[in-house]
Amino acid sequence: MTSAVVIAGWLLLAQGQAAPPAPAAPDVVQTAPQPAGQPPASVQSMPPQSTPAQADNQTEEPQTSTVPDNLGQGAMAQQAWDARLRAAYEAAEARQGPLDGSWRLTGADGDVLFEFVLSDPGASNMTGAWRDLRRGGGADGSGFVSAVYRTADGVVVRLTEPGQSSEIVLQLRPTADGRWGGEMTENGAASSVILTRF
Repeated sequence: MTSAVVIAGWLLLAQGQAAPPAPAAPDVVQTAPQPAGQPPASVQSMPPQSTPAQADNQTEEPQTSTVPDNLGQGAMAQQAWDARLRAAYEAAEARQGPLDGSWRLTGADGDVLFEFVLSDPGASNMTGAWRDLRRGGGADGSGFVSAVYRTADGVVVRLTEPGQSSEIVLQLRPTADGRWGGEMTENGAASSVILTRF
């Protein structure tokens, strides 16, 4: 969930936890002018380059399994930064409502009818997008939900497919196994459905 990672970064900044400073620029070394016809001292002191034939005979150094110090602050600082970022991400996830994520809607016969991606920030309004798997991959087979809101015992999801005049309405209630069950009303006909996380 990329939005959760962005939120985690915002939380760190809001708490005054600035990102680690960028590494300092290397110092520039001034050299004395060289007499004409001689290469600069830095070129004179370079080690000789190996030829491709010599390179084939050399063995590579074994790779180490240590984490590189990308922040220039040492392994302990990197681990502390990672721990703060992980804690901010987990705190943002904990505030999400129960419908946040990806869902599949199946009919009573077990056929998958829709897929939904819902954003449930908890206390505020939910949003989402849908894809009608009965229509294939066409542009008219997906869109944004018209409304998603909580009721006294569950949630209502409303959507209108392109080219259709009537809304599809889902009335769902949580079940003991973590799914949401209820009915879908489409073109005036109601049918039993189950919403399952995937």
